[in-house]
Amino acid sequence: MAPTSLTLLPPLGLALRLSVVVPLAIACLLVAVAIPIAARQGRVTIPACVGIGVAAAGIALLAGRVAGVRRITGTASGMALAVAFFLLSSTAFGSLLALFFYREPPEG
Repeated sequence: MAPTSLTLLPPLGLALRLSVVVPLAIACLLVAVAIPIAARQGRVTIPACVGIGVAAAGIALLAGRVAGVRRITGTASGMALAVAFFLLSSTAFGSLLALFFYREPPEG
């Protein structure tokens, strides 16, 4: 192998992180899509969307702040907090989208 081709190989750490990033991205996408679908079907009310969105955003900001602390970064608990941050952020985003897709349930 030529020395220049060694730099084109991905580092081992990147391959290990992809095993976390890909399922996390899929889970975030599912969460962000599931909430507007529920609102479209009339299962979630507007106050619930707002409450879920504000609570998720607040907890996500707190989790992101704690995950960035120097002693926690790179540990298993730091990774768990980062995963929680992304899932909560997608929940907040999904709640915001749900406000646009909300449909009044039929009376009857």
